[in-house]
Amino acid sequence: MDNTKYRVFTVARSFAYNVYYTPPTVEGKPTLLFLHGFPSTSYDWRKQVRHFETRGFGLLVPDLLGAGATSKPTDSKAFRLGAVAQDIVDILDALCLLKVVGIATDWGSIFLSRLSMLHQDRFYGLAWLGLGFRPANLRPLDLVPDSEIYAYWEFLTRPDAAELIHKHIDSFIQLVYPRDAESWLTWLEQRGKTAECIENNILLGRPDWLSSGEYDKLKQDLLTHGVASSLLWYVNEVEGNDHEENTRIPEDAHKIKVPSLFVGASKDYLCRESAGVAQMQKYASALRTASVPAGHYLHLERADEVNVILEEWLVTVPL
Repeated sequence: MDNTKYRVFTVARSFAYNVYYTPPTVEGKPTLLFLHGFPSTSYDWRKQVRHFETRGFGLLVPDLLGAGATSKPTDSKAFRLGAVAQDIVDILDALCLLKVVGIATDWGSIFLSRLSMLHQDRFYGLAWLGLGFRPANLRPLDLVPDSEIYAYWEFLTRPDAAELIHKHIDSFIQLVYPRDAESWLTWLEQRGKTAECIENNILLGRPDWLSSGEYDKLKQDLLTHGVASSLLWYVNEVEGNDHEENTRIPEDAHKIKVPSLFVGASKDYLCRESAGVAQMQKYASALRTASVPAGHYLHLERADEVNVILEEWLVTVPL
């Protein structure tokens, strides 16, 4: 990604967002807003940026709060979903973008869900990759009894998590960007195994879909910017800081009335494809679905396939 195309936007809350932005170069093409997850940055969308930029689409790709070169608050309440959603709206307003197409994965999918509920009028269409729409949670999250899929959160919300991750950065990267998608069944979804992996510096191997250069770039970004702030996405959720806002969101706001897309990943053992489809079908009225044989990072593992799916869907979205 061309570093000269990054701009800094200071939002109403005084946070500075590092944003990759290029306007459309073909008349009639919309701007695409890409929202990454954890522990990623805007760099995770490099294969989508390259594809859609050459086809004339506008690109708006921020480092989300706590990540990359964007501000890094130390208060978990700064990561309340509604507040961060307003940050993105502030950026849209600064660029005079009345509407965009939202595309997201991982935590970005959760965040896009909140944007859909609070600011759906700013979107031509909405696309979720891997993890589908998530409604407002009306009860506090309890990590122990809720589900084994939250087992790894116990480590990520520990006070010493960032320090251990920095110390054993290769172990962390090879855990969260897995060579073997099924390894998450052990290392993320069994109690205590995430901590065991990082604390003991267990190296699971670089995935084939990350080149050595991409791996080194990812590693350097994490070492430079750290993860202490971006881990607060998890802490905010566990602390229930969104609960008050969640109770105020009307049921009708959960409905996805604009064209939507869900692309499932058949080898994602954390964000199960069947659950994502069911959730989308429950809330979306103009839904298209697709599936790719990939793990959690489908937009990297199967970039060409995902890009074609997105492009074919985009031509059906009215502007």
